Amino acid sequence: MRKRDLLLSTTVLGGTLAAAAPAMAADMRVPPPMPAPAVDGANWKLSGLGGTIANQSLAGGVGAYTFPLQGPYGVQIDGGAGSLGGSGWATVAGHLFWRDPSKALYGLYGSFTELDRFGGVRAGHVAGEGELYLGRYTVQGLMGVEFGNSVSTSNTGVIQTGIPFGQINTTITNSQGFAIKTRFFDQINLKYYLSDYFDAYVGHRYLGGKNAAAFGGEFSAPLGRGVLGSLFVEGRAGESAFHGIWGGVKLYFGPNDKSLIARHRTQDPAMLLETWDNLFTILNNANSSTNTTNQKVCLFGSPFSDGTCPEGGF
Repeated sequence: MRKRDLLLSTTVLGGTLAAAAPAMAADMRVPPPMPAPAVDGANWKLSGLGGTIANQSLAGGVGAYTFPLQGPYGVQIDGGAGSLGGSGWATVAGHLFWRDPSKALYGLYGSFTELDRFGGVRAGHVAGEGELYLGRYTVQGLMGVEFGNSVSTSNTGVIQTGIPFGQINTTITNSQGFAIKTRFFDQINLKYYLSDYFDAYVGHRYLGGKNAAAFGGEFSAPLGRGVLGSLFVEGRAGESAFHGIWGGVKLYFGPNDKSLIARHRTQDPAMLLETWDNLFTILNNANSSTNTTNQKVCLFGSPFSDGTCPEGGF
């Protein structure tokens, strides 16, 4: 009887354990890893640049501060100032983004730039931005709306040309300025990291109603204590005066040492739009006109119907 009871108890216990095994196994499964944060630590960068755009000299300095929000969200704030063709400019911008460093970035972008000409010409950008990470390739896109104000100035001169018994007064009025229209704009890059510290890209720009191709790259080296130094260059070739070439030096400051590709994907986003790039929106909306009028003045009375002047007085 005891053997029978023991066998029955063992059978019941075995059945109970077998039924509970899946639930126990489910409880013991390792939870999926949490995605890496959008920004793994507050960081900032400084850069100085110089070159030429639209046949005008360009110089300036810009900076950016990037910090994490909760989970996969981050913020970057940019600002800068410099000169363009002898006129001062200043700019500020902000980015709010979601990012999975192994996959992609999506965000919102806004910027504002003022050029000190004709009392101040201003341009702004509001856009959506994104990056797609494909191994050593990064596809970048920025699409939105640009807008601004209209300013102009004019000057008038008179040229006097002598004729028999009179003169011709030629009045010339020259007007120039900027009229920033509200329109679509975009910037697109295909970037490739030739190494962890060296990238190159090709892209397209549509700013101020004009198209241009873009080419550029950045070469970096670690300086220690969380600092990365780099040299960068970009050139553009497009419609009308939509061209230029510039370059400079960047310094990245972070909580730890990282390569260029790692910084671009886990700390400072490699935003393809430089904050001061609104200057191209301004320059591509430049306008000028010349108006000329002629007036014949006779010394002795009014001109005859054939345009000649009388030889006598009134």
